[in-house]
Amino acid sequence: MIWTIVLNYLAWYIFVFMGVVWILVLFQNRDRVSEKVPDPSKLPPVSVILPAYNEGKTLARSIRSILDLNYPRKLLDIVVVNDCSTDRTGKIADSFKKLGVRVLHNRVNKGKAYSLNRGIGIARHEFIATVDADSIVEADIIQKMVGYFRDPEVASVTPALKVWKHGGILEKIQHAEYLLNVFLRKILSFLDSIHVTPGVFSMYRKSVILEIGGFDEGNLTEDLEVALNIHRHGYKIENNHNACSYTLCPRKWGQLFRQRIRWYRGAIQNTIKHRHMYFNPKFGNLGMFFLPANILSVAAIIVLFFVMAWNWISSASNYFWRMSMINWDFSVYFSSFDAIAMLSSMITTPLLFGTIGLALGCYVLYVSFKVCSSKVRGNKLGYALYLVFFPMVLMAFWTLAFLYEIFGLKRSW
Repeated sequence: MIWTIVLNYLAWYIFVFMGVVWILVLFQNRDRVSEKVPDPSKLPPVSVILPAYNEGKTLARSIRSILDLNYPRKLLDIVVVNDCSTDRTGKIADSFKKLGVRVLHNRVNKGKAYSLNRGIGIARHEFIATVDADSIVEADIIQKMVGYFRDPEVASVTPALKVWKHGGILEKIQHAEYLLNVFLRKILSFLDSIHVTPGVFSMYRKSVILEIGGFDEGNLTEDLEVALNIHRHGYKIENNHNACSYTLCPRKWGQLFRQRIRWYRGAIQNTIKHRHMYFNPKFGNLGMFFLPANILSVAAIIVLFFVMAWNWISSASNYFWRMSMINWDFSVYFSSFDAIAMLSSMITTPLLFGTIGLALGCYVLYVSFKVCSSKVRGNKLGYALYLVFFPMVLMAFWTLAFLYEIFGLKRSW
């Protein structure tokens, strides 16, 4: 049908266009990728907030990584907020009190955003770092990030996020995804368009967070919402791709499904909440290019999913109809089978777009590895599956998230 052909072309065009844009932005700013990190004139004190809910298996390791920071201990104020956990999280947090860690216990489970706001409320210092309780940070992460705050317009700084352990095939795929996002986040910093301050590790000015009303406690993706809110109030977000924080990623498909549905529904939720920023020149590249382009990309993903599903269903139904007409006699079917005609029919414009898109994806992923100083050799299968197979999975997740929102299914963490 003509409408499927048109939609298919448009979707692939958007993907190829965005890939070309990212590469052109990289070429235009290639000298800035390795630019020197701004040094603080004097190391400032920093409050580190760790919200935790049922993180008994990882909390101790996360706290120790903060205590082992290559940063003067007297300048660190560490606060753990236990969100009414039902496992050993509270006891583990309390065991670090003797090392100067402050611990708050929520009487009722209120969610991550509430815990962050409560921790920020008692934070002693202007500069704040928020850390997920299943994350590990490199020892020099704060030193590599805090210098950006010399610019009074900078309200937040983000690091490079990487997967801590990637032994299984699903973790290897996500490892490639996270490395690609390191590159994309750096590209977005050149455009002043960083739209997420990840919970894995991010730094903020406390005064700005209080000015914008803190983290949205009713939001599925509070790290996305707070970043857009920072831009909405006229501040900037920077990135240092050499400052690294590591997180555990989902090891099972069910865990990945729940995580991505929450992420994507949160993205839809925040698109609606901050719709006034779209096509608004007040917000520069973020409002005039990235946010609209992001919506187009998501729309293309959903459209492509439905078009592919339609084509597959149509082809399957046509095949079953033809076989039923010959009473499922495979000898008749194969006697008229023309391999050359079949191959010729497969060479289409969407296939050409898909090939170009795959080539661009390979190049961008290669550049991401160079930016992150990572080796391709040890995870070739994971990278191949990320480029060829994983996009199909994400298409399905985005489509389901969209349908969940359309039908008003209850949002949950």
